[in-house]
Amino acid sequence: MITHKKNISFTLVCLDEEVIIETYEGEFRNLMTLINEKIYVDDFGECKGIGRCGTCLVEVEGLNGVSLEMDRNEKNTLEKCEVKKPNLRLSCQIMINSSLRNSVIKVVEERVDVR
Repeated sequence: MITHKKNISFTLVCLDEEVIIETYEGEFRNLMTLINEKIYVDDFGECKGIGRCGTCLVEVEGLNGVSLEMDRNEKNTLEKCEVKKPNLRLSCQIMINSSLRNSVIKVVEERVDVR
């Protein structure tokens, strides 16, 4: 049986460069992994995706569905980082799924580490 993968397209902004990302659900574990694979960012995602260090911050616009939900680790980490903007998220906690379609994700260049 052949299964068709539904494409997910969104805009990724890093260092003032915009890139249209084409992916599909399951290609990457999470948004942090995708960013590290597609564009290398120094010191990005130091805790390797457990939601505790705050080094994979992204600013998001246009998320919908399940990607809007935050788990407890992410909320606690963002509080420790003293994040004031409601649209800042940890990319390691955003899964690659259709909720990303047509969104704009900007990599936050200032690194915050709460460890």
